Amino acid sequence: MTIFFIFFIYYPIDSWQNEVLEEIQVRGEYFTNTPSIRPYSKHEVRNLESSELNDFTSLQLLSRLWLSNLSLSTKIDTVKVTRFKPMVNYDFSRLSLYLQPDVKFGADSLPPNKVFKNLFSADYERVYARYQNQNLCLFIGRERFSIGPSPRYNMLLSGYGPPLDWFHYALSAKYIKLSYYLSQLDDMTCKPVEYTGDTITSLINARRYLIIKRLDVTPVRWFNCSFSEAATFGGENYALMPYHFNPLVFIHTLQHNWGRDANLFFHLDAKIFLKKFSIYSALLVDDYQLEPDPNGEPNHLGMNLGMEFVNFLINRSFLIMEYHLLSRWIYGIYAPYQRYMYYGYPIGFPYGPDCDELYTKCVYHLNQSYDLFVQSSYLRKGENSVNSIWPIPENPRVPGTSFPKNNFLSGVVEKIFNINIGIRFFYQKIFFSEASIGFLNNQNHHHNIGKSKNSLQFNMRIDFLRL
Repeated sequence: MTIFFIFFIYYPIDSWQNEVLEEIQVRGEYFTNTPSIRPYSKHEVRNLESSELNDFTSLQLLSRLWLSNLSLSTKIDTVKVTRFKPMVNYDFSRLSLYLQPDVKFGADSLPPNKVFKNLFSADYERVYARYQNQNLCLFIGRERFSIGPSPRYNMLLSGYGPPLDWFHYALSAKYIKLSYYLSQLDDMTCKPVEYTGDTITSLINARRYLIIKRLDVTPVRWFNCSFSEAATFGGENYALMPYHFNPLVFIHTLQHNWGRDANLFFHLDAKIFLKKFSIYSALLVDDYQLEPDPNGEPNHLGMNLGMEFVNFLINRSFLIMEYHLLSRWIYGIYAPYQRYMYYGYPIGFPYGPDCDELYTKCVYHLNQSYDLFVQSSYLRKGENSVNSIWPIPENPRVPGTSFPKNNFLSGVVEKIFNINIGIRFFYQKIFFSEASIGFLNNQNHHHNIGKSKNSLQFNMRIDFLRL
C-alpha cells in the first residue's frame, strides 16, 4: 500500500492551535474558504506550508502547528481536576483514523462523570474515521465541531460540553461549500408537552436527533458568509427518513407540510479579514414573529459581534474582542425532547439563553518560544436555562395566557467577572506548556440576591511528543 503523508485529522478547537490558526488568518494568510467551520484540518493548513508567508510573526506561528500524542491538563479553583488525553492516529491514502480518550481524575461539571472504583472516569473524547478528496468529505465518529465565526464560543454549535457522535459530509466547489451534520442525541423519558401549570401525567420514551445544514459562500478569499438551518426533533418510535439526509431541503418544510414537529433554528453569519484586522457577526433566530403574537410570544434571538486585531498598539500582539447576547427563551421549547441540549448541556452557547457576555483576550509573542496573555470576561446570566418550563400552554394555546414581558436577563441576574493572566512555552515541535492564574468574582451567586463568591484559579496544560 502506498502511504501519502497528507493528514486529514483535525486541530482541536479547545487547544492553542485553534487560536494560532485564527491569528494567521487575521494577519492576511488565508488557508481555508470556510473559516467559520471548525476544527480546521491539517489538510487545509498544508496550503500555508507551501506558500510564501509575508509576515515574520506568521512564520513563527506556523512553526507551532503540531499535534501532540499526549496532553495533560490541571484545573484548580472551586474544584480540582486533572485530565490525561493520549492520542493515536493512522493516515493512509485519503483516509484518517483517529482515537483520543479522556481520563479524568477529580470531579467537575463536565463529562465524563461515571467514576471507576473511586479513582477516575473515562470516555472517548474524539474518535473518528474521515475520508476526503478535493470535493468530498465523509466523516463518522465523535468530534467537537464548532459552527460560527467566533474562534471561542458560537451560538449554533459551540463544541463545548459533551462531544457528540456525528455522521457528516460536505461537498465543495470553488466558492461554495455545502455541509451536513447528523447526530443522535440522548434518549429522554419525559412528558410529550410541558408548560407552567400543566397536569399531564403521561410519559413518552423519546428518541432525539440533531441536524445542521449549512451553505458557505466565499466569493473572495477575505470574505465569507453563510446560512445554516438546525433542528432538534424526535419522539416516541421516531424513525429517520431519506428526507432527513438530503442537504438541499429545509426541515422547516417537513414540519409545515407533514406535521413532523421540530425545534428549528436559522443562523446567518459573516466574516471579513482585512490585513491585521477582522470583523465578524452572527444572528441566531429560534422563532421570529412576523406579526404580533396573540399570546405575546417575543422573538427568540441570539447575536454575536466580534473584532480581532494584530499589532494593535504593540507589535507581535493579537487581540480578540467579542460580545454575545441571547434572549430569554432561545433554545427552549414546550416539548422537552426538542430542547437544544445534550445530556443536560447546551449544544449552542455554553451559558445557554438569557445572558450576555463581553470577552477580551490579548496575546503577546515575546519571542519564538514564549507568549504572554491576559483574558477577561464579564457575564450577566438571567434565571432561564435551556431546560426552563415553557410559560404558556401549547397544543392548543389558551386565550388570555401570555409570555412574561421581560425577554432578557430575567429574575435575579448573576454577574460573573473573570480575569486570567498566563504564559506559554513552545520547544520546537515536541513540547508545549501553558500556565495561568486568575480571579473570579461572582455576584448573586446561583441567583441568590446579595450572595457573592470570590475564587482564585490555576490552570496548567502540558502537551508533548509530536504527531
